[in-house]
Amino acid sequence: GWLVDTFGHISQAPQLHQVFSLDAVFVWRGVPELEPYFYWRGANKHQLLTINLFGGYRNLYGVTHTPEVAIKRLVAEVEKLKPFYPTGDIPLFDGYDLEQDPEDPVRFYRQQAAAIPSQIKIKDSSPNAFTDEVSSKLQQLPIISGELNSGKYGATFPGTLSTRTYLKVMNWECEHLLFELCEPLATLARLKGRAFNTKQYETWGRALLRNTIHDCICGVSIDQVHEKMEYSYRELYQAIKKDIEVSTTYIFRDFAPGLYAVSTNPFTYEGWQVVDDNVYLLATNGIGVWKITQRYPVERPNKAAHKFEWQNDHYTANVNSDGLVQMGAAILGHLVVTEEKGDTYSEEAGVQRAICRAGNPPIIEQRSSRHCVVRYDCAYHFDMIQISATVRLIFDQSPLLRWQVDLDSRGTNFRVDMVFETAQTGEVYAGMPFDMVKRPFNDQDLLPRQLDKDLESVLLGQRELEKVTSFPFHQFIALSDGKNTATVLTKGIHAYQAEENGAILLTLRRSVEWLTKPDLLLRAGDAGPFMYVPDARCERTVRHEMAFMAGETTVNDLMIHHLNAGFQNPPLVVSAYGKGKQIDWQLLQESLPITSLRLYNNKLLARFYNPTDREYTLKNEYQETDIWGNPKASIKRVPAKKIQNLEIEQSLPAISTEPVERVATSVLFPAKRVGENKGLPDPEIIDQIEAEISQIDIELAQIDEQLKNAKNDERYYLQ
Repeated sequence: GWLVDTFGHISQAPQLHQVFSLDAVFVWRGVPELEPYFYWRGANKHQLLTINLFGGYRNLYGVTHTPEVAIKRLVAEVEKLKPFYPTGDIPLFDGYDLEQDPEDPVRFYRQQAAAIPSQIKIKDSSPNAFTDEVSSKLQQLPIISGELNSGKYGATFPGTLSTRTYLKVMNWECEHLLFELCEPLATLARLKGRAFNTKQYETWGRALLRNTIHDCICGVSIDQVHEKMEYSYRELYQAIKKDIEVSTTYIFRDFAPGLYAVSTNPFTYEGWQVVDDNVYLLATNGIGVWKITQRYPVERPNKAAHKFEWQNDHYTANVNSDGLVQMGAAILGHLVVTEEKGDTYSEEAGVQRAICRAGNPPIIEQRSSRHCVVRYDCAYHFDMIQISATVRLIFDQSPLLRWQVDLDSRGTNFRVDMVFETAQTGEVYAGMPFDMVKRPFNDQDLLPRQLDKDLESVLLGQRELEKVTSFPFHQFIALSDGKNTATVLTKGIHAYQAEENGAILLTLRRSVEWLTKPDLLLRAGDAGPFMYVPDARCERTVRHEMAFMAGETTVNDLMIHHLNAGFQNPPLVVSAYGKGKQIDWQLLQESLPITSLRLYNNKLLARFYNPTDREYTLKNEYQETDIWGNPKASIKRVPAKKIQNLEIEQSLPAISTEPVERVATSVLFPAKRVGENKGLPDPEIIDQIEAEISQIDIELAQIDEQLKNAKNDERYYLQ
């Protein structure tokens, strides 16, 4: 495996390598100890041999471009790394991920063999060959457990979690459409005679992967790269949406006319959805199709609510005149604006801070006997900064209180956080891919800015300083004392801060306009070139969706994952106009999160995972398979933290070659959440850059003249 230059590593990476029969991995960044080799113990206790490239993955990069010092560089690199490598085998890398002029240092050094010290033996190798050679020599390696997210020896750049949040939301939309709707619905459609278009879904998946390269999804490229990503997301969204509509046509071939809830969520679900002038109860029992039978009329009073209260079986909530929600001792959902002094890689809060409050009393926008939508508008203006938001609070009969925040802004050097003062104390737990991980409130295990010369010469790149308070998460954050738990759920937000007093802060927008800045207080070293990236101001409207729940539950109960699955992936509402008689269809029901349901080699495969510390008993017995569908054993239980591939036994009908009458229309898709870019470069900054270019052109002309007569090392310095 090759996880080099990744901005942190998830706890389930060892198991994912195991699933693909990979028995070792190279990493850089995130490792909290200065160990060249260790066993990385993943969430499910699987241990993976890990080679930690703290000295860099390009430590001989460009060595043949300066042949006069090539041997000195070789000797220096060996001498500084030798104390860390127990077997004497030292990995030296001649490439770089941005290399456009590859070289052959092994051939070069063989031609210079007489000048190389006799104790240094050069061997042409590869990651595989190096691992095979050293693994047999290694004994008593240390074990490092869990996620590797430390910026101690190599920065993991927490600021990238909140840079260009619009890209994170667009990525969430496309991943949701493809993996949670399109492929599962195409699987259901295959059971009704539609061909499963494996090649097309693979193509779409690879297009998404191209956008998730770290310099792309992290928002740390030039604006043109991110413009191309945005175009790609919009094209993918439309194409995947059309495929979903075709699948529903096949699924409803035999159904009676009516309104249906189509679920690709294996958990049971009960929720409310407004369609036109009614709110409908969507009740499903796993993956399949269920007739919608209950509806209630919706009023739209659009009247001010100076004091609003909502009560159901799970909570009582009051909305104050400024839009704050009070639920017991919790005060939820206010927007806080903070000065931002960082860049696209690193966040750095300033001292100025203000609360963005509602300008007028909240309005009751919708109301029925089962739900209510309360809206308020808020704004903040300071100097050249303008921030506005329309906030909708969605109450219904479920345990979740939901927020929709349509956020827009102009200006730069600020951040906007949504704050949930949960009043819940205890430990922090973050939803992460295939897992739920326990975290500290902050990370202070970091090195000082000034290092001793030996260590400074070894470490490559940047480091975090003083204290890290922002961390990554996937879908939800929970605070729990082992008895009661408060949870905040989101769609496409990935940066949070948690405080010991029970506050959870979600970063909705971080507006900056420089790729990297020098001399940050909380980062040692510059992260990249000083490039102007005005689109990183995020001057556009983005809808953020969040939810909150609190109650007597623990992180080892599946209740959090149950409600999260329904929040992330509620049923689609479909109007059917067929001539059949079928009114429901259940394919599968289990109470575990699912990440994939698709056809592979004519087998219906489902990928579940158990994020808890307890074994889970399945409702049915299944054939366990590897990722390619090859059978392993029949199972009824999923161990703690296990990623489990299962075959769902279904006979596949012949593929229909006849045109299918369109019997399913009006698929109610979620609204797209990212608006068009409204930002433009600052003319004054463009003028400054053009003036700098003119000055540099003059300097370059002078250097070109000097180069004509330069000799020896002087030529390199001038270049």
